[in-house]
Amino acid sequence: MSLVGAAIGILGALISALAYRGQRGQTYSPLNHFISELGEVGVSRLAWVFNWGLILSGLCLIPAIITLGTLLPGVLSIIGMIAGVITAVGLSLVGVYPMNKLEPHGKAAVTFFRGGLLMVLVFSLAIAFQPQAVVVIPRGYSLAGLPAILAFGSFLWLMGRAGSDENDPLQPLDEARPKIWIMAVVEWSIFLTIVAWLLVMAVGLST
Repeated sequence: MSLVGAAIGILGALISALAYRGQRGQTYSPLNHFISELGEVGVSRLAWVFNWGLILSGLCLIPAIITLGTLLPGVLSIIGMIAGVITAVGLSLVGVYPMNKLEPHGKAAVTFFRGGLLMVLVFSLAIAFQPQAVVVIPRGYSLAGLPAILAFGSFLWLMGRAGSDENDPLQPLDEARPKIWIMAVVEWSIFLTIVAWLLVMAVGLST
């Protein structure tokens, strides 16, 4: 189910990105647009495709995360499973509350970012410290979580810095955008690294 969820999320993003035209008529670029701008109703032409993609992706991830949490031994895996379910629910809620509903959207997005960091970190530790007699996934797979941990952590740090200026850190830029906006780039790195991590976990469980 993790592969299905990842595929739905990727397709939703790609389809809506191809049709996207911003308020200034600009095409979509992951270098200077937040991911959630693809779901902004009234701006993104196929916002519904992106938002439904997030909703379905989150729902598909729940059973996959529960499977990973129940197969891995130890208390850490249970904590990771709980964090993972919360993360998946947050992902779905980002689609339920798109960017034009900024306050609930922000709460859902922060739930996803914080929960995702905890999920990957704790699952990585659970894999690294499996008992010798019960190795479900090779311990080396714990390293696959490092890129996602760095991506989540970096974005939360950037959010904290932007929020200290009394601005909503998830608010899209209204003025002319720089060619490269670090907040958008790092957010997209979360998307790429979490998809890669889910694929690696699926492979690890099949070995």
